[in-house]
Amino acid sequence: MEPQYEIIVSMRLPEGYVEAGRFNITGGYEAAVDLFSQLNGEVITESLAPIRFDLLEIKDTLSTVLQTRFAVLCEASENCKVILRETFRILMLKPVTNIQ
Repeated sequence: MEPQYEIIVSMRLPEGYVEAGRFNITGGYEAAVDLFSQLNGEVITESLAPIRFDLLEIKDTLSTVLQTRFAVLCEASENCKVILRETFRILMLKPVTNIQ
């Protein structure tokens, strides 16, 4: 089974980070990593930033965090815009093979 890729958006609460949203990324590993590299935010191990973006690789039932970015609200809104724009571009430019 081919691995799948997701970007998980989490918000920081007093108890820790809680998932707030999830994007499925199409196009495979290179497309997912390329898209994630376009996101704004800090690439550090610990941050007080209110929003966290995690790039996950999901293979069978195992999820692996490949990269993480921490962002403030204005960066997070721009990141969501980038994710949606790139996902739209990948889906619209993908060759159509299932036309009836």
